[in-house]
Amino acid sequence: MELIELILVLATVVGVADGNTILIKDDADRPMTVKLACINTPKTTSQQSNLAATQKLKQLLPPQVPVVIRSTEKLNNGRTIGEVFVDNRSINLLLVQEGNAVVDRDSLYNCYETRTQYLIGEANAKNQRLGLWQQSNKKMNQSKTSTLRGKLIYEEIPPVMSARAYEGNEFFLITNSPKQNRLVLRPSVQVSRSQLRTLNNKEVEITAVYVEGTRPSPTKTACPIEFNGQCIPQGEGYQVLSIVQLK
Repeated sequence: MELIELILVLATVVGVADGNTILIKDDADRPMTVKLACINTPKTTSQQSNLAATQKLKQLLPPQVPVVIRSTEKLNNGRTIGEVFVDNRSINLLLVQEGNAVVDRDSLYNCYETRTQYLIGEANAKNQRLGLWQQSNKKMNQSKTSTLRGKLIYEEIPPVMSARAYEGNEFFLITNSPKQNRLVLRPSVQVSRSQLRTLNNKEVEITAVYVEGTRPSPTKTACPIEFNGQCIPQGEGYQVLSIVQLK
């Protein structure tokens, strides 16, 4: 990672890739991909919220609109991380204030002078349940205990570097529902990894609680990268609280 401090890029918008990534051309007509610094649109929110964030960014940054990019970092993949300004107003900060994005604390150092504004903007949006913060109640419901039935499958994690090795996914439940969903299971204090292994290929009934994954910073951790330049989540799945083999 190469640090680039206070470099201003005059550009025009070409398009919007997602809720925090845009495509531009600089004043020399060179194409650039810019990830908005200091913010994130988490994958843990609903698809509707992610779509709303992308649509909002498209409204704020339609094609051909002139922008100023305060470039703060350039990643090894050629992407630039920066703060986008239109008429001297930070689009990054506006997305947070309206609840269309959250503060990315891993990269908040890129907005050191205005970091307090970002944190206050996020707190106000959360308090008013704006945008993606409307999903808070749904997330609370997700954390409730569920009872599930199906076949437990154990798949050894490959020793080589791979997406599955990074995610640590080795236990799965093929549910008895018509769609036969494949759910990732996680051991817990109550049910150990060895207990889960002994029930491989067995029909079981479990009680479990859904846990969200964490997303490390790609600048600090070697990780598989999604199309938007972020690490894929780790640790997502159903944490098993109890398990019984069915006859």
